[in-house]
Amino acid sequence: MENKNFILLNLYKLQLSDSKIVFLKKEINKLKANEELKTREEELNEASESYNKLLSSYKELERDRKKLDDDLVLKNEKIKKNEHKLSSGTITSSKEIIGLQEEITSIRKANEDTENKILEIMIEIDDINELIKSEKEKKEKISLHVDKLKDEINSSIQVVESKLNKYQKRREEILKQIPDDILAKYNEVKEKRGGIAVGILKERMCTACNMEMSAGEALNMDDLNRLYKCPTCKRIIIKYRGEIDLIDEEFKE
Repeated sequence: MENKNFILLNLYKLQLSDSKIVFLKKEINKLKANEELKTREEELNEASESYNKLLSSYKELERDRKKLDDDLVLKNEKIKKNEHKLSSGTITSSKEIIGLQEEITSIRKANEDTENKILEIMIEIDDINELIKSEKEKKEKISLHVDKLKDEINSSIQVVESKLNKYQKRREEILKQIPDDILAKYNEVKEKRGGIAVGILKERMCTACNMEMSAGEALNMDDLNRLYKCPTCKRIIIKYRGEIDLIDEEFKE
């Protein structure tokens, strides 16, 4: 009799272990699918994209500025060469002298336009640098928050995984105490009934489906050492005994 009681209690422990394992796996998935983290990561991606676009614009402006600076240097060199020719006294042709003077004037006019463009670009660069600074600060702030959330989530996952590992080991030990034929029946009902195969019959109530059976049906289930079937949900039910409360306490954490 004691052996049968032991088997039935272990069957109930198996059900509680399986329910705990399912619950803990869902908790892990829920933690991994943290909505706040998803939102913050999206914000971080947007801020990073905005920051990278600003950097790209800045680099493009710098390229344009350098190109204009290089052009300005070349043209100033050209002016110096022409001025040197004019001052050297080697050119006697008035036509050539006028030509050089006109070229110098034209280059200086073009240089003025180039300098104005450089100034406009420098103003744009100053403005975009402010935006880059602001966007960088925003990105770093979000990134810190994302890292903090990830650390918190990973820490929570580790705690839950530790509990999960404990229940999985406990389940393996319980399985050794249950005969194959009873285990096969348990697995069959569990598969058909959404993962819940075992309930307790207490005061005419089946704890698996929370339905009350008739007094006659309950009276026919008076053997503490037998497995019964709930007439409503068709799950395995075990008649309540004091040890059930102790088992429930074990699985409360």
